[in-house]
Order: sequence, then structure tokens, then C-alpha cells
Amino acid sequence: MENISYIGMSHQIALSQQIEVTSNNIANMSTPGFKAQNVMFLDYVTQPKGGSKINQSYDYATYRDLTMGNLTQTYNPLDMAINGAGYFVVQTPEGIRYTRDGSFALNTESQLVDQSGNVVIGETGNPLVVQPEAKQITVSVDGSISSEVGDIGKLKLVSFENEQALKKIGANLYDAGSMPEQVLENRFVSQGVLEGSNVNPIAEMNKMITLMRMFQATQQMLQADHERVTGAIQKLTSVNA
Repeated sequence: MENISYIGMSHQIALSQQIEVTSNNIANMSTPGFKAQNVMFLDYVTQPKGGSKINQSYDYATYRDLTMGNLTQTYNPLDMAINGAGYFVVQTPEGIRYTRDGSFALNTESQLVDQSGNVVIGETGNPLVVQPEAKQITVSVDGSISSEVGDIGKLKLVSFENEQALKKIGANLYDAGSMPEQVLENRFVSQGVLEGSNVNPIAEMNKMITLMRMFQATQQMLQADHERVTGAIQKLTSVNA
């Protein structure tokens, strides 16, 4: 395979990865608490003795944009947002997971749950259970939850030394693996609001258009090279015949 094919194929693989990530960003531009992802690449350049340079692109890693999304008022008392760093903690069938999505609700047992039905964990490590007779729920800035009947509990909010190491597992949840939780010192919780996605729709759409054009241009380059090689082989075959 010639250099131009190596370059084109590696470039297409890198572009495909970036298109996939960008598509996911666009699909989640309305998902509460979603963090946009980007791709980092490495260029590997070699020059064999007496030959020309070979340049190949490798998708090195993805990283999240950790900037906070805009806050939108919903007036739903069970909607909550963390102002600044930190994550809510939920119990899933697979174990403890973390999220920035504070669009909560109550299940049939009056437990605070996320949109997938995972129980939201309180500071004591137990579920937060609202009194059945409660009519008005209040969330304080430090995450304390109460009603006119009495105290309900306090949200468990945590942070991590390396947020980029959190593994995204779907449903707007993250898995910390073996990375230890850290106590969130500065707790600023807002009630009746949701943190929106930090995806910039216009920027992502423009990026997608550019990526698609680059992919098509690379495909045309590879096709032209294929036709060139095929033509050369046909000429050589004709001469030898």
C-alpha cells in the first residue's frame, strides 16, 4: 500500500471518530447536565531511508468540556442543579454512579430518584425519602431537603481529583471505578432549576459540516489513487501481453 493510501485511511479513521463524538454532542444538546466531548489526535510521521514521509493520524483520547451549562428555571421543586463543581450520587443496579442531571422525581416509595429510577443517595449513604403527607419540599443551598412535616435529609455531593477519568456509561451517568470520592467543600444547590447541556449547537453543527466535507474529500482522494493504481496495473499488463 502506498503512502497516500496510508495517509487517507488513517485520516478517515480519525475523522470517523470525530464525527461520532460530534454526533453524540448534537444528540445531547438538550440533555440536562450533559458535557460535550472532543477528540485528541496524534500524528505519527516517519520517513524511510530514501523514501517520502508517511503521515498517519491516530485518535488518542476523548476529553470532556467540564464548563457548566446554563441554568434554566423549571419551577419544579424536585429539579435541582449544582452551581459549580460536584456530582449527585445515585444507586444503580450496577453500583454507585454519579451525575450532573438533577431532574429528579419520586417513586412509589416516596424516594427521590433520577429519570431512570435510580435512587438518589443522601449524605448518610441512605435513600432520601419524602414524607407521604408532605406537600411542600424545600432544598437549601447546602443540599439540605425538608418539608413542612420535617427534615428529609441532605444530598450527598462529591467531587473527584481527576474528573476526566470518570467513565461515561450512558443515561447521563458516570462510573468512578476505583477513584475515591472527595468531599465537596463548597456546596451550592439551586432548587427549581436545571443545568442545561454545555453543547454549543451552532459550533457543533458547523464542525459536523466541516468534518463531512473533509471525509468526502479524503474518500475522493483515495478513489482517485485507486483508479491511478488500477490504470497503471492495466497498462503494465497490456505491455507484458
